[in-house]
Formats: sequence, C-alpha cells, structure tokens
Amino acid sequence: MRMRILLLEGDSSLGQALVRLATQEGIDIRSVDRPRAGWKSDQLLDWFDQYQADAVVNLAYFHEQFQLGMDDPLQLTALDEFNRNLVALCAKDNRLLVQPSSARVFDGLKATPYTEKDERLPGDGLGLVQGELEKLLATHCSRYAVLRFSWLLDASADGQLAKLLEQLRGQDPVLLAEEWRGNPTPVDDAARVLLAVLKQLDCEAPLHGVYHYGSTEPSSWISFAKSLAQELMANNRLDRDPVIRSIPFDKQTETGWEPQNAVLTSRRILMAFGVKPRPWRAQLGQLLDSIDTPQ
Repeated sequence: MRMRILLLEGDSSLGQALVRLATQEGIDIRSVDRPRAGWKSDQLLDWFDQYQADAVVNLAYFHEQFQLGMDDPLQLTALDEFNRNLVALCAKDNRLLVQPSSARVFDGLKATPYTEKDERLPGDGLGLVQGELEKLLATHCSRYAVLRFSWLLDASADGQLAKLLEQLRGQDPVLLAEEWRGNPTPVDDAARVLLAVLKQLDCEAPLHGVYHYGSTEPSSWISFAKSLAQELMANNRLDRDPVIRSIPFDKQTETGWEPQNAVLTSRRILMAFGVKPRPWRAQLGQLLDSIDTPQ
C-alpha cells in the first residue's frame, strides 16, 4: 500500500481487528492508542509529523459511540471539537480521512431500510454530532469516506453484546422489542470492510463519499437474541433455554437512545468497492469465541 495510514484509537476493538487483518496482508498501519488524558487536538500535528500520514482512520471515541452511546454534553463537545480540528487539518493538506458513523444520524421512523440518499434526522445528541461532522467532511474535504454502521458487536465487557449475554444467563425473562431492528455486525466484519475501502482508495479510485454497511440479514434485536441463545446452548455455554418475551419498543430500557429502525442497505458499497455483505449468523461462533463466556 502506497499510503501511509495513521489509525487513531488503535486499541479499540475495531482498531485491533483492522490492524490484525492488515498485518495478515503485509499492510503497515501505524496506530495511536487512546491517550490517558483523552484525545486532544493539539497532538494531531505531532502525530502527522511523526508518522508522515497520507490517510487517517479516525476511531477516536469508538467505544463510547458504538457500544455505550454518548449522552453527556461535555463528552459530546469534546468529540465534536476533536473531530472538527481533525477535519480542518486533513482538508488543509488534502489528507484522506476515513470516518465511521452510525444509523443514529436517522430518527429510525422509516419503515424500510435506510439508504445513503435518506435525509439525516438525528434523534439524539450523538446522532446530531455525527451528522454535523458528516456535513463538515463533505463541505471541506475532497478526499474522505464516511462508513455508517448499524449495530457493531464486539467483546467489550460493557458493550451491547455483553449486556445481552448477561440477560440471557440471568433468571429473569428477557424483554425485548420486535420493532427494534438493525444489522448485527461483528467488528471483524466491519474491519474487513474498512480495509477493502482503504485498499481501493489507495489506488486513487474516485470513490469518496458516504457508504452504509451492515452484515446480512437485517434482524430484530429479539430475533438476534434467540439466535444467540441457540448458539450458546448448542455449544454448552448456556444450561437452559432462556425466556424471551416481546414488549413494545418504547417500554424497552436497554436501548438507551437508539433508532427503532437501524437497518442500513449495503448496495452502494457493493457497487463502488465490490464489498459483499457477510451473514452475521455464520459469524456468531467466532464472535462468541472472542468473549470469555463461562462454561
């Protein structure tokens, strides 16, 4: 690869998966872990000089955005300020910037899957910040790629998947909404997509813009939970069949604020980059192996 790639927050689950895949293909990605004092934009110039970066993959605040959901105003302000400065620096030097985003830029009220042509209508503070940063990129950067993901699943102890596993192993019925829909996407699959995009942009393909990706097929969170329970029981990781019941979306407390419909189409990224969506069901075993599940 000709581009010198700088990865911000390489110690995130997605960052680690991306570096692992790149190493297998002999691709060198220089990464910066999250600083103890947090992300400060005045460090960016030093990192750019040190690594002579032609491209930046920005996973700063990845865990907060894609596993926890940020609702603290101070955190959102820090996220916004850091990313605005990063965009300005990349635009100044015509540096490629690859930025993850999410289905939170939509209000989730659409009945069908979201495409890249749908209007941004964020329903919470995090979605609003992500949407504004997408606009900023499109306005100021000639070389950029925004990758919107639906539900990203990783092995983090306090992430979405871990919380669901805790519910399935508990004694109480698991109450989930049929209306809560999205694309369950393991971070290893998201890393595969990121690397494929980087390789083609390295060839100077004129493919800048916004793209969606989600593993197939779309699912409700309750259907995903049932499939997860079956996988756990088949591998002797769950000693009983959990009780899973449907409730209305607005009665569900586990979502924090997430769009009711987070289903994204992946047609544009398939047509532009040749990236074929992988089925999440075929990846469940590998995903569970990455988690320290009690036997």
